[in-house]
Amino acid sequence: MKKHILFAIAGLAVLAAPSAYASPNCLEFGQIYNFKALNDKTLIVEDNFHNKFRVALLGTCPGLTFKEGIGFKTFGPHTSLTCVSGGDSIITRNMGTGGQRCAIQKVEPYTAEMMKADADAEAAKKAAEH
Repeated sequence: MKKHILFAIAGLAVLAAPSAYASPNCLEFGQIYNFKALNDKTLIVEDNFHNKFRVALLGTCPGLTFKEGIGFKTFGPHTSLTCVSGGDSIITRNMGTGGQRCAIQKVEPYTAEMMKADADAEAAKKAAEH
């Protein structure tokens, strides 16, 4: 009887534990919440846990900054639990021409230092325009 209780408690602990992939180091395919395109080669993607990731594309994805929605295509064995990574792709929808697939080069956690560097670059760009 004691063994059954121990297994039941262990089973509940496993169910209550967050996904191994739900960490600040993994953009889990099934947990994507929001995105912002910095330019046609870089996305900032937020997951349901409010972790942010910088997604660098292999080349340019024309018009990415104007897209309201995108899709992700991964090649992992358990698609909803798979971490988005290099070799995967994003898919955009274009009116009249169908979808466009853009290859992902790498995905990395979006750190405070990266955020500051991007904000500084944006400020410098705006200052140069005026």
